[in-house]
Amino acid sequence: MFNPENITRRSNLELDDSLSAYQGHAAQQNPWAYETFYNFLEKIKPDRILEIGTASGGFTLFLKLCCNDLDLKTEILSYEIYDRPSYDELKKLGIDVRIENIFEGNYNSVSSEPINFIQQEGITVVLCDGGWKTGEFNLLSKHIKIGDYILAHDYASNKEVFENEINKIFWNWHEIQDSDIENAVKENNLHPFMENEFKKAVWVCKVKH
Repeated sequence: MFNPENITRRSNLELDDSLSAYQGHAAQQNPWAYETFYNFLEKIKPDRILEIGTASGGFTLFLKLCCNDLDLKTEILSYEIYDRPSYDELKKLGIDVRIENIFEGNYNSVSSEPINFIQQEGITVVLCDGGWKTGEFNLLSKHIKIGDYILAHDYASNKEVFENEINKIFWNWHEIQDSDIENAVKENNLHPFMENEFKKAVWVCKVKH
């Protein structure tokens, strides 16, 4: 089970320090993200996770720990454009970390490997946490199946909500909002999932119907 005592470091928003840590592994997430994602994975039991933006790797590792704890055989494929020594540990744990820019042009297209990964049978979760969350969400949402989930980090529904309810309170970064993804949401029949829980984790979460 998730244990909040395993959050060993919390973000210092007064210093614009985004790093938290779970069992000593640093992640650019606010502390609410850990329990939210644990509950999310426990509820939907995905067959695979596609992550855009491995970053320090701490959150990728946390996802793997959650899947192991929940006895899930979830495959995790994570893309990053810069290699780090910490990725060796992730690979030893069975996480597929690839150093590659999968997007072409102005996020007009994506390479075939992540599309093929998404479209395998079973539930896929897509996590957009790379350099341009809006572009990642709008493009990858075209390729998810009915019953799949797509999420993006650094989210608030609009600028006013971010400034009044989030900024310097539980997160300092706002990179995606509803107006950025409204067309993709309509075109791909995406619907909110665990909306209240993910709001405090500063992620948007949608499921395809």
